Amino acid sequence: MKSCVLCLVAFAAGAAVAEDVIAEEAAAADFSAPGRKWLSLSAYADVETAYICRGYIWDTRPYSAQYAAGEVDLGVLGKAEASVWTQSAMSGNGTSAKMSRYAYAEADYLLRYYYDIDISDGWRLRNGVGRQWVTNPGYVGGRTLCDWQALQILNTPWITPYWRLRVIRRPIDETYWVVGMKRTFELCDGLKFTADFFGDLGDNRHYMNLYGPKGGKPGASYHGGLQALNLVFRLDYRLAEHIGIFAFAGQFCLVSDDARDAAKAMKIPEARRDLTFGGVGIAVDF
Repeated sequence: MKSCVLCLVAFAAGAAVAEDVIAEEAAAADFSAPGRKWLSLSAYADVETAYICRGYIWDTRPYSAQYAAGEVDLGVLGKAEASVWTQSAMSGNGTSAKMSRYAYAEADYLLRYYYDIDISDGWRLRNGVGRQWVTNPGYVGGRTLCDWQALQILNTPWITPYWRLRVIRRPIDETYWVVGMKRTFELCDGLKFTADFFGDLGDNRHYMNLYGPKGGKPGASYHGGLQALNLVFRLDYRLAEHIGIFAFAGQFCLVSDDARDAAKAMKIPEARRDLTFGGVGIAVDF
């Protein structure tokens, strides 16, 4: 897993926009091949201007995210990964400041299995399943969300379409998707530019968990489906063999009429229908 291909797809975590990491290195067929890298370690730390997850703006305070992962190459059996993502607020302002402490307000743990299929030269389909625990040790009344995940990523010479599904059953019940595509350009030696466009989708229960009863009327149902669209531009620069830096800027926009109406009715700073966000960070890999 290379730091210069860390992808902002919120895919994720209880994560923010940078929740999911897409590894673009191919798995060698022979586990015993000379020079085989059977264990990969990676980590990053960044500062971001807002916390966006599950198509919802949770916090408009700046915060720092910390991530670490270990990946084991199982040869012909695929790859197994364990990771942890945490976030720490950097400001005492905002509605959520009354509900969470600064350091490590959230910690998400993920176990994931990948299996890559080489379709043809330059074409590879990555299949993944995982189990995630989203914990909130720094939040008042925090609870642990447990979800099952499935994903597919199709690497091609032109674009990389992907989708990820999260099924949460404890302690809330909802189904949530991310569907998108990205393209990475090699600008010069060590410098990459990535454009990432993706949408957040959810069922009626997903909307209900985020916004409460529709119109404040118990029993009223939301229209499930496309909730928000995101466009992210990212630069990665490799400073040395194992160290890289990155910066990104993006635009978040609620497109569902139900979601926009619900956000407008919520009288809190975080209830925005559109938001420009960004961040900078440093990453390492071994």
